[in-house]
Amino acid sequence: MNAKESLKNALSGSIREEIESLVTLFNLTEQEELELVKAEADLQRAKEDSVRNRMDIDRLLSVDKGQRRKEFIKEFRRIMKSYYSSPIDYSSFNEKDQKRAKVSVSLEDISLGFGKCPCPVDGEKTRCCKLKTLDVITQCAFSCSYCSVQAFYNQNKINVVKNLKDKLNSLSLDESIWHIGTGQASDSLFLADDYNTITDLSEFAAKHPNIVIELKSKSGRSDIFNKKWPRNLIFTWSLNAETAIENEERGTAKLIERLNAAEKARDNGSLVGFHIHPMIYFKGWQDEYYKVAKELEKRFSADDILMISSGTLIFTKENLRFIRESGMNTKILQMEKTLSAGKYTYPFEIKKEMFSHLFSSFSRSFISSVFTYLCLEDPQLWLPVLGREYQSDREFESDMKRSYLKKINLT
Repeated sequence: MNAKESLKNALSGSIREEIESLVTLFNLTEQEELELVKAEADLQRAKEDSVRNRMDIDRLLSVDKGQRRKEFIKEFRRIMKSYYSSPIDYSSFNEKDQKRAKVSVSLEDISLGFGKCPCPVDGEKTRCCKLKTLDVITQCAFSCSYCSVQAFYNQNKINVVKNLKDKLNSLSLDESIWHIGTGQASDSLFLADDYNTITDLSEFAAKHPNIVIELKSKSGRSDIFNKKWPRNLIFTWSLNAETAIENEERGTAKLIERLNAAEKARDNGSLVGFHIHPMIYFKGWQDEYYKVAKELEKRFSADDILMISSGTLIFTKENLRFIRESGMNTKILQMEKTLSAGKYTYPFEIKKEMFSHLFSSFSRSFISSVFTYLCLEDPQLWLPVLGREYQSDREFESDMKRSYLKKINLT
């Protein structure tokens, strides 16, 4: 079954009938039909009116027969461009009560090795920090609409690496490995230390004090902060606007719960970090992201924080297809899908506006004392947004390493 038919089968029967009718009435090509199917999928996921209900079909059918197809496509693209370019309106979209996925957890004898930072095009169209990934857990029970993790792993099962301590000790390290992230294939704190993963990682961190191990989470669990952890084991939280969390990050902790957990980590002597990512373009985004910045600054000093990063929505073709066929209700696909560095994201100017607003929401004295960066983003955004830029990945990585190790080694 080709991509078009697979996606059509994921739509409701009434929408499929509307598509077939429009294809026949306006003699659409295969490519035009695929474009229509993708648009209908985006609208159905968002619980919005169909394409047909947005168009004056009778008027289009009155057009000269030789021009009907052309006029239909022109009007269809105009309507969808207006829809995609508008900020998302969540006012009548109530998905706040959706729960986390039901999953089982098991220890598995999985091989352990380092992966690469998921930048779209290494060193070419993004500025990459060269993070090494380490998947000690795979799959997640949270149900974030935009996430690619559930598309790649068994959806009903979280796998935890068995005999992690021994596997960590057998890893081959070289001088290029200094920053390791564990939150790319799962949520680093969802299971806390239930399976001894954080204890094993902390022992590894203690043996290698010049290596930074970063745990990233949307969880509110804080029961692990009743014991001390090595200073180079960094606890970070992915943050978002409350509207985005409620509607698109289903099953995750609320913003205040994540910040409360981060405060407990800080009070326990650990450095913390924050990834305000992915920023979403919705009605009211300015006020809500401003509040995120101000809440951070109210609760934490610059000395408490190792880094603050940000980024926007980024989708692969496979990710888009998974969301469209998933059956979930989401407005996350209401965006101008601009191709950048091999993936689909917001247009440059929208990203510039959002990032600039976010970082300018912090006081200058606070944000200048925290290492900030843009994740998976165009290097041309750095100077207008952050007031600095790097000419190469190596320069970026070197500055990050210097800043991280300096703050970690402070006593």
